[in-house]
Amino acid sequence: MKPLLKHRITLPLSVMLLLLLILSPQLYLLPQKTDLQAFLQHGILPALLLLLLLLSVSHKLSNSIWLLLPFALLAPQELFYLSTYQKVTDAHAMAIIAETDLAEAAGYLSGLGWLILPAILLVLLLVALSSAVCKVQELHWPRFGRPVVWLASIVLCGWLYQQELVYRELYPVKQGRNATETALAQRPLPNTHNLYHQSYPLNLVLAANEFRLQKAALAEVAATVADFRFGTSQPVASAERQIYVLVIGETLRPDRLQLNGYPRATTPRLAGLGNVVSFSNMISPWAWTRMSVPVILSRKSAQDHSYFSRETSIVAAFKEAGFATAWLSTQSPLGVHDSSVALHASEADEVQYLNPVGYKKEGFYDDVLVGAFSRVLAKGTQKQLIVLHTLGSHFSYADRYPDSFDLFQPSGKGETLGMHQRANKEKLNNAYDNTVAYTDYLLFNLIRQLEEQNALSSLLLVSDHGENLFDGACDKSGHGHNTEFDYRVAALWWGSTKFRSQYQAQVQLLTERRDAPLLTSQTFHTMLDLAQIRYPDERLPQSFASALFQPQRRVLASGIDFDTAKRSGACKLLPSPVSH
Repeated sequence: MKPLLKHRITLPLSVMLLLLLILSPQLYLLPQKTDLQAFLQHGILPALLLLLLLLSVSHKLSNSIWLLLPFALLAPQELFYLSTYQKVTDAHAMAIIAETDLAEAAGYLSGLGWLILPAILLVLLLVALSSAVCKVQELHWPRFGRPVVWLASIVLCGWLYQQELVYRELYPVKQGRNATETALAQRPLPNTHNLYHQSYPLNLVLAANEFRLQKAALAEVAATVADFRFGTSQPVASAERQIYVLVIGETLRPDRLQLNGYPRATTPRLAGLGNVVSFSNMISPWAWTRMSVPVILSRKSAQDHSYFSRETSIVAAFKEAGFATAWLSTQSPLGVHDSSVALHASEADEVQYLNPVGYKKEGFYDDVLVGAFSRVLAKGTQKQLIVLHTLGSHFSYADRYPDSFDLFQPSGKGETLGMHQRANKEKLNNAYDNTVAYTDYLLFNLIRQLEEQNALSSLLLVSDHGENLFDGACDKSGHGHNTEFDYRVAALWWGSTKFRSQYQAQVQLLTERRDAPLLTSQTFHTMLDLAQIRYPDERLPQSFASALFQPQRRVLASGIDFDTAKRSGACKLLPSPVSH
């Protein structure tokens, strides 16, 4: 048999089918592409070059064709992921698999059910058949075939390197406090990620590299606080089972809660319970998740502008006191907005990330937390801390709830709405209120499960920051605008019958302080106080469940006193940051 490409191209049907299978995720994206040249340049051609590089490892194609097996096996999964979530596999998806128990992850990342085994067998058969055909027909590379592929790859890498230098001049990476902080907190990614993130199977290589770099950087940060100890204990441990729950809300405003007098029925279930304390006057010193959540979880000062806390969090504090800890999340395990939170999540005994696409697409709704919460409770551990990090009211609002909660219309559900277009004000506000109603549903179901445990149970919800919603004549939406709406956050507390009976004084204090000026930074101290956890450096004046509580000046991260600062304009804009 003539060598491959010596006189004519010989491409057996089995090999063609194998290549089509591997490129099928690319072909799925083709109808969505309006720029055919970009699709070929940034999609098909890089993928083909990668496959050619793998095929060039051995002179005999019958040997090297087996190197395509991993990508062939993963192609059906990539197709499912694309068709279900309209998103390619990225570092987030890889972190989901790595960070979450496989029994939990398999259910939503495979999605192929009973088709998995037949699909694997068919792919194996196809690769084996392709290898056999190549062997029988003695298909191999011509004399200069492989060097040409290698040379083309080197030239392309050199060109990409030059393009990267130009890109970095246009978008320089800001220097953080240290190299680790820069690696986790800064953008943009290398230009190759931006250009080829949809080029299967190249996107798997890029995503794996990003995941590796971020995990290594996160581990480096974790090592700096690994030996930190609060010295916590529970001097008088109750004989009753104890369950303490912290729910981190997302973008939840206090004035949109029916519990706080909002005219719409956004919290009918919680209002019906009659024993939920809603704190109407709490603020967050930060309007960004990556900075606001660590302030909730740890003793990190709002005036500390470093990306990571120098101490461990409430999770580690409860563990020291003998509590089993769990972290359940529908947010992301890695990324520019999430790594500072993931650092504290990793302190838990059990960590589950339950949303395969994070906040960028519709993905899974927060009610997946209910099932995971139930499984953690079913373990029956005597002392438990469970932290739930929700997507809550994160934009796109209409992506945060199912059709059955599309209560206030028009909401733009099913549409692509720009959050900064004032013409969308009505739809955005309706969709936002629907997210609040869905959060009401989530919390009600969590509370109902806690009641069934017949334990000493406490649930505290604190939102990370607020949101602008074209309020009145204000022309702003979203957050990070330095308005009053950025910083006001929803917070509420519920205690079980046994908790209310055993700690009546604390319940009374919490009820009395429903309108007191509070800060999210007081969450750490309040949670430990509620659980009767003590430690040498405890700060009870910062616990709003303590008789020693003392209201603090509510100074924002910018250095501005929230309560005394003058507001300006319809957006209630706060003064510029204090210069140092």
